[in-house]
Parts: sequence; C-alpha cells; structure tokens
Amino acid sequence: LRATGTRDLERLGGLARRMPWTAAAFVLGSAAIVGLPPLNGFVSEWVVFQALLHGADTASALRVASVGATGLALIGGLALACFAKVDGVVFLGTPRTPAAAAAAERGLTALGPMAALAAACVAIGVLPALVVPPALAVGASIGLPTAPPDALAAVGAALPRVTLVAVAVALIAAALWLARGRRLAGAPVATSGTWACAGAPPTPRMQYTASSYAAPLLAAFGPLAGVRAHAGAAGFHSHPLDLVLDGLVFPAWRRLGRLAQEARLLQAGRLRWYLLYVILTVLALLVYVGRARGSP
Repeated sequence: LRATGTRDLERLGGLARRMPWTAAAFVLGSAAIVGLPPLNGFVSEWVVFQALLHGADTASALRVASVGATGLALIGGLALACFAKVDGVVFLGTPRTPAAAAAAERGLTALGPMAALAAACVAIGVLPALVVPPALAVGASIGLPTAPPDALAAVGAALPRVTLVAVAVALIAAALWLARGRRLAGAPVATSGTWACAGAPPTPRMQYTASSYAAPLLAAFGPLAGVRAHAGAAGFHSHPLDLVLDGLVFPAWRRLGRLAQEARLLQAGRLRWYLLYVILTVLALLVYVGRARGSP
C-alpha cells in the first residue's frame, strides 16, 4: 500500500524485481502459513494433529479426530492455493499499472518488522521447544482443557525430532539451491518475446488476474464460493462476495437503519406527545404488576 497506493491485487504485479526484500518475506510468510517445514506453521499444525491423534481414545473421539484432521488438511490445501494466487499476482509477471512499475522498498521502518517476523517464523520452526511447552503451560494456567499427561509427554519427546526434520529440510533446500546456481552459472541464457498466437504483442492486461487464477478452484464450491459473474456483449467481469457480510450482516443493518428512520416519527418534538408516552408506559407497567401479583 505504501509503495503503490492501492490494495487492489489486479493493479499490481512484477513487484518482486522492485521490492525483492518484501517479496522474500512474503514468500516465507506464505510458506509458513501453509504449514510447510521448517517454519512455524508446520509446528502448529503438527501440534494440532498430535492432539487429535492422542485424544482419540474412544469411538466418538476418533470420529471427531478424523473429521478434524481432514478439515485441517483441506484448510492447508486452500491456504496453499490462496497464497500462491496472491504471491503470483502481486510479485510475478509485469506491472499492470504505472504505480506498480514505480514501486520501491520503503526503507528500514517497513523492512525491519517484516524481517523480524520472518526470523521468528524460522526460529519457531527450527526450535519448537522454545514455544510449545510455554504455550501448553499458558493454556493450563487459564483453565483450558489439556491433554492427558502421557500425551503431553509424547509431544515434548517428539519436539527434538521436529527440530531434526526442520534442519534436514533446510539443509537439503540450501544444497539444491546451490547446486542449481552452480549449474546455471555458466549456462547461456536465451530470451525471446512471448508468443502472442500471431496476434498483437502481449500487454500487462493479458496476464492472469487473481479472479481468473482462482476461478477453477472456486467453481467446485458453486454458490458457496461467493463469486458473482457478470457477462455481457462488451466483456466479462467477476467479483467476490462475502457471504456473511454482504449476504447477512449488511442487509440486516440496512433493515435496521430503515426501521430506525421510521421510529424517528415518534420523536415529534412536542411535549404533549412525550407526556402521553410516559403515561402509556406507566399504565402498561401497572397492568403488568397487577397481573403478576394476581398470578399463582
């Protein structure tokens, strides 16, 4: 927002070349929230899976654990698609607007917090023993239900193995990155224009948009996806719709506003009407008290 002046994904693009540190921090945060090792999101999902598996000591608990584990896996897949869309549309390709083409890093005040959060993602993923036991202790101190002692002991004993997996994944990724760099260091790089199917040269408007990228995935959810499409002779346009806010909260709020406007008629600004309201309220209370005392 600071660098381009907009939050609209469709007006961005190509920011990885102009804001490399922001792009790197965003990629790392995206991998963390998806739950990939060796980052903190993997640790949190691993703890949840451990709680589900160790708590399934009865048939009913096993069914709940199965549904919970399946739901967690589905959420991870949807998060992967979501952040792949955001990362690709914002940071890859070419700039879609002059503001995106002129974007630049915003200095240490913006990069410092992002670097600190990225470092925290890595530290928690590599050394989960720093945060998991204190988090369990906090949960127990405020009265949250905790797992049986043997389950907690199993989680604590497995933390060093999580660290080993995280370190191994980091080393393998670094080795592959270095091997790729050495292999491509002396290889010639050939560039050419994008094939435009014998038509006009491609423009930034021809790139994939966030809506078009997500359309195949959202189509599987039908009306629950909250996407509304408008097709006409001049073009096609789709926009997201929040089913809770746009479908429930905002309509109820508008009805409440209309009701409040109609209720303003009671505020006539005349004293005799207000006295009448008071007298009617007192009479209604007297009737209510009389009936309440007369009831058995």
